Amino acid sequence: MRVTIILDTGGFLLDQSTGQTYLDVGYFQTPGAADIEVYEDSNQIQPPPNVKLGDGNTRIDVQHVEADRTTVKSGIDRSTSFNSDLLLKSDLYALADVPDFNVTVYDCILRFYSGTFESADVRNRSFKEQRVSDDSYTGNNKSTRPIANDVLVQYDLSNGEIVRLRRKDGTDLWSSESVGSGTNSVEVKVLSDASLNSSYHKKALNHRGTCYYLPNPDPPPMDSQ
Repeated sequence: MRVTIILDTGGFLLDQSTGQTYLDVGYFQTPGAADIEVYEDSNQIQPPPNVKLGDGNTRIDVQHVEADRTTVKSGIDRSTSFNSDLLLKSDLYALADVPDFNVTVYDCILRFYSGTFESADVRNRSFKEQRVSDDSYTGNNKSTRPIANDVLVQYDLSNGEIVRLRRKDGTDLWSSESVGSGTNSVEVKVLSDASLNSSYHKKALNHRGTCYYLPNPDPPPMDSQ
């Protein structure tokens, strides 16, 4: 069975140092009742009511668990498309103004220890320039190269293996153990919302300059460069 985690946005907190075997993605909860959508063989499955990612900068481990219950920690596989299509902060900001991530403000951090990362929904985007001081529009826009608006994280499971989104307290936000028998493919979409644009693109960045950029209408992911 193939399990695909679909990231609709997020702050990709890539550490360029050697030896890191995981990837963190910062997320904010949506205003809706649930923060994930689940599809089994393209049919939407209703998740448990009020499935929320959590707040307070909590961590959710995205785990690939083998049949012997060992968690795979082999490191992520960055596809060519992921490396080339992810929006860089330097795509928007001058070198002197490139902001750092404010990691502590995210509602939660999704931590991936494995999986193949690929880009999806690749297209040009337009960003509006806003003043940091009062969020007013400067009248300037900036267009990007084609960038990924979704990122797919793929897992191919053998018999007895599972993928789960596990909270710190050991409970599961979602697990492939809940999937119906005979299912060939599962998609778990971690949702975002246009109302969170300012959270991702202002609140979660420590701005050095006088302006920041907001996408219209939905936020694509960024990496840490």
